Amino acid sequence: MAGGVRQALSIVLLAACAATAHAQEDDRTWRVRPGEALSVIAARFSVTVEELREWNTLEGDRILPGQELVVREPDAEEGLTHRVARGETLSGIAVDHDTTIERLQELNPDIDPERLREGQVLRVDDLGERLRIDYVVRRGDNLSRIAARHRVTLEQLRRWNPRVRGDDLRFGSTLRIYSEVPASTSESIGRPHHGRLANAEQLPQHPGYYLRDRRRAYGTLETILWIQDGVDAVLQRFPESPQLRVHDLSNREGGRMRDHRSHQSGRDVDISFYQARCPNGICPMRNLGPEDLDAERQWALFEAWLKSDQVELILMDHSLQRPLYEEARRRGATRAQLERWFQYPRSRHDRQGIIRHYPRHRNHAHVRFVCPDTDESCR
Repeated sequence: MAGGVRQALSIVLLAACAATAHAQEDDRTWRVRPGEALSVIAARFSVTVEELREWNTLEGDRILPGQELVVREPDAEEGLTHRVARGETLSGIAVDHDTTIERLQELNPDIDPERLREGQVLRVDDLGERLRIDYVVRRGDNLSRIAARHRVTLEQLRRWNPRVRGDDLRFGSTLRIYSEVPASTSESIGRPHHGRLANAEQLPQHPGYYLRDRRRAYGTLETILWIQDGVDAVLQRFPESPQLRVHDLSNREGGRMRDHRSHQSGRDVDISFYQARCPNGICPMRNLGPEDLDAERQWALFEAWLKSDQVELILMDHSLQRPLYEEARRRGATRAQLERWFQYPRSRHDRQGIIRHYPRHRNHAHVRFVCPDTDESCR
């Protein structure tokens, strides 16, 4: 009996080592459950028994509970694939993937359309020169907006992400997109005080902020996403937070905007402060003293942008910097970070620091995001 147990353990260890040796970056593993057979696991993952044997260097069908098996997904970089199930026909597969029999035969010249084999992998889409984008779903996103942003159709988006049902998107989940355009088609051109905006994105509604005027809420795609990411960072730490008031970004095509010298190239936003008291759940744009500022929430917002190197400048009254500085230090900011991020405790006339004093900014912060990497004409 002892010899049989040792032999079984040796088989498990050898199989685990073989699986590890043959694993690739995108592989996943499955720990065998009591009573499972290779055929059961193959059916679970829509692969063949032969593939499981190959990926795990198995000579037969014997597997043991607790054994880890490599399960490899089809390579989607060369084109989307479909694994033929029992009883499927080429015409049915064409309908399911919104294509034609002729196109499937063109993509798979070696197949016999009358004799498809169960487990056979077919290419169903030619991605050509498309870029692969792994898009993280933000609050307020929907499939139509994401498809339009990346210049693809809803049908393509659903085909590439078969687990998405209808328009039900989960915040933080990842969509795979194959696009002929870069991830961002928006472009900040020129300087904030003398510039314009091309292919602008509009800031969507969001549970963490209130939009004053959607007609003045355009920016680069990066600006839009970074605003949302910053507010999301606050909501993750403080789920019951009030809404901020987003005052202005840029006009749809940038250029001069009434009541502003800057805001011309899609990188500026005026936004109210988190406050100790926000009537009706919205923090208004009103003059604050240091004691009125909700430093914990405000620093959570600024910290998300600063640590990610997403902001070029944050303008606010010098008197409001001290509680933020103390909160940053309490939260573990290093001396070097404090010196780089804050003008305080230097005077309001000092030109150092990302967070700086500016007159008439006791009621809101003016945030200027950095030039996106892809925007060559941004200054």
